[in-house]
Amino acid sequence: PAVLKMRAAMQAKDLSVNRQYAVLMCLKGLLKYINEVLKVPTLQPSEVLLPKRESREVEYLTSDEVQQMLAAIDVFTYSGARMRAFVELLLATGMRLSEALSLERSLFDAGMKETRIVGKGKRERDVFFSDRCISWVRYYLNKRTDSHPALFVTTGFDPRRWCREDISRFFIALRIRAKISKHLTPHLLRHTFCTHLLFNGVDIANIKTLAGHSDIGMTAKYYLGRDKRILRRELEGKLNYESNRTTTDTSSVSLVQLGS
Repeated sequence: PAVLKMRAAMQAKDLSVNRQYAVLMCLKGLLKYINEVLKVPTLQPSEVLLPKRESREVEYLTSDEVQQMLAAIDVFTYSGARMRAFVELLLATGMRLSEALSLERSLFDAGMKETRIVGKGKRERDVFFSDRCISWVRYYLNKRTDSHPALFVTTGFDPRRWCREDISRFFIALRIRAKISKHLTPHLLRHTFCTHLLFNGVDIANIKTLAGHSDIGMTAKYYLGRDKRILRRELEGKLNYESNRTTTDTSSVSLVQLGS
């Protein structure tokens, strides 16, 4: 009853379905902690029903929008060189924001073209740096005068590792300069990475591995079938009902024979 009252109160406040979903997920987490850690009998998390959310189209940057974004970065300044290196890294690897910020500069100082990272859910995966990505990261590193081990650091006399809170304003400013209407974020670049791989014929199983998803169902949910081009390409040349024997002249087959 208490949960029902909570849902009714959220609906009365006209909260969005996504907001209600987030609140109830927090409640389920709390109930799990009470049951499993505190060992206090209470409502089971499975008894809390979640509202059905509408499936949203995955947003990504088109090739033209990527070029539009890159052209808006002033690479002749330190902050611009850092931003270009950061953007190129995300476009080349599809890493999550936290994964990219955890990298050390020693990888590029040593000329590494790939590395193994620990991502979401403590899952390990390999990420690969393109030549273009490496070139821009080295360009940025050549502008640095500090010895901080982090790949991306703040400016100033005592730099620190770039953190999540530092990123937002740079992407907001870039979106405005590039005149991009989409919500430009590091995660949008991750979607762009995965979507462009799919458009260029990369198998969904390989995209799952490169993106570090927990299962292929999640990758398929986000990307497979989101664009008609993918569906059409999958059909072309894949449907062939003709046998090796002489093809039957369909004009001589009656509708009754066809079972209509």
